[in-house]
Amino acid sequence: MLGGNVDTIEAGQSNHLAIIGNGYDALLLRVHLIREAKRSIVVQTFIWTNDESGRLLMYELIEAAKRGVKVRIIADHMVSEQNPETAAFLATVHPNLEVKHYRPTMARMKASFYHTILAGIQSFRDVNQRMHNKLMVFDDAVMITGGRNIENTYYDHSRSMNFRDRDVLAIGPVAREASESFEQFWAYRQSVPSRELKDVVTLIANGKYPHYATRADYDFGGYFDELGREAGDVALIAKRFGTLLRPVEKVTFISDEPGKSSGYFSRSARITRELRKALEQAKNDIVMQTPYLVLSKPARKLILDLREKKPNLRIRISSNSFASTDNLLAYSANYRLRSGYVEDLKLEVHEFRPLPDSLLTLFPRYPAMVIDAKSRPVSGKPARGPFLCMHAKSLVVDDRVAYIGSYNLDPRSESLNTEVGLLVEDAAFARELREEIERDMRAENSWVIARRAVPLGLDSLNSLIDGILGLGPVDLWPVQNTTSFELRPGGKEVPAGDPAFYQNYREAGSFPGADGALSQKEILTRLFKAVGSPLTPIL
Repeated sequence: MLGGNVDTIEAGQSNHLAIIGNGYDALLLRVHLIREAKRSIVVQTFIWTNDESGRLLMYELIEAAKRGVKVRIIADHMVSEQNPETAAFLATVHPNLEVKHYRPTMARMKASFYHTILAGIQSFRDVNQRMHNKLMVFDDAVMITGGRNIENTYYDHSRSMNFRDRDVLAIGPVAREASESFEQFWAYRQSVPSRELKDVVTLIANGKYPHYATRADYDFGGYFDELGREAGDVALIAKRFGTLLRPVEKVTFISDEPGKSSGYFSRSARITRELRKALEQAKNDIVMQTPYLVLSKPARKLILDLREKKPNLRIRISSNSFASTDNLLAYSANYRLRSGYVEDLKLEVHEFRPLPDSLLTLFPRYPAMVIDAKSRPVSGKPARGPFLCMHAKSLVVDDRVAYIGSYNLDPRSESLNTEVGLLVEDAAFARELREEIERDMRAENSWVIARRAVPLGLDSLNSLIDGILGLGPVDLWPVQNTTSFELRPGGKEVPAGDPAFYQNYREAGSFPGADGALSQKEILTRLFKAVGSPLTPIL
């Protein structure tokens, strides 16, 4: 496994880590580790989709079960595949493979609209609180965690949106900590086996569900011939991944308890507590990356407190732009709050471009997926073509402490969804992660959110008027205080607060990358901005 590195590292009882940024490599690594597992594999995922990548991983896990490996899977029910026939097949395919579903609606794999509404009436919190964990552990010795679920979009195999995501591979004792967390979720009363879901029980009894007997039955669409060969090439795997592994001084697996808390919103969630402690230690610099930048009131207060104690603290955040986001409701909340982020919290916000200049570095399969998209157009839908959407969730404090995991900068991760990740105290690892995030924030890869250059010293009055009129869906005030900026040709990259900023940057508009003037997407963003404030705590 990984060129023999596992046995060597295990013998030394140290932890070795590697950052996995490329989507193709992330899938290749998973397939290789599944094939090499000897005793056990556990999987937690928020999303499991029945597409080519989803079927590939399921096929490989079934093959592992057939050769004697104990395989256990927990998938959140709400946004994973809800196909009773597939669930019946997986429940019966082999005794070594077990699947559970986190908080299934009314004990059904595919609940009707009536059952879904009834479940919400009975306990909206039970419906709304989800398991956002992403975790794989192999033989209690090797683990992967980060932002990736199980779907084409996370592994550079989508003909439209592909996620710019990040995993961390860990070998050593920390993998056992992750296994212990999995066991908590496996034993949780709201993790329900497929065999206990009412519609699945009926299908198993009558035998009316598909049985996939051969690899060809899984219909991989010709995607994985090369990947399958590479996954079995020990020398290639050792070169591509084994050489990335580095020892770290200290690493801790941090996770929430199943269910998050007994109240509607958690006020003492484990992972929120740990990340807050990490931020409170900051002296000079915080760098964060998140797909959704929706800061709760407690989060905003934390930053204000940090500012009061450390006025020179620099806080930079990489997130999605209007053009790259996969969640318009979350982006609209960010759009509504971002003047406060820039003016009050003094955040340096960089919004990721859907087609950054580093595209071929971040997404090497882009040319192949463009060809694939043209050859297989989606009927009735405009063909936008492949693009990138930020999905990585990471944090670096003073080049000393780093975090990679499933936690977004939004109220759901803070107080509703369960989350996991690795908290790493190691200078070299922290620097490597910071450099990755900084690459995404460069001018050629992101737009900068900054204050407009308001003339005649009227910025305070303008901010007041903008704040009042900005509550509506239409930007009635012609000079909003913040907007997107791009580097001028020949300009020099400087922070938004630098006196030379406006000499080097020019306005790019409120929604750069939009499809024409006042598109449907832009109208919805403005509408959600106006009416979505009550929804912010559960976004």
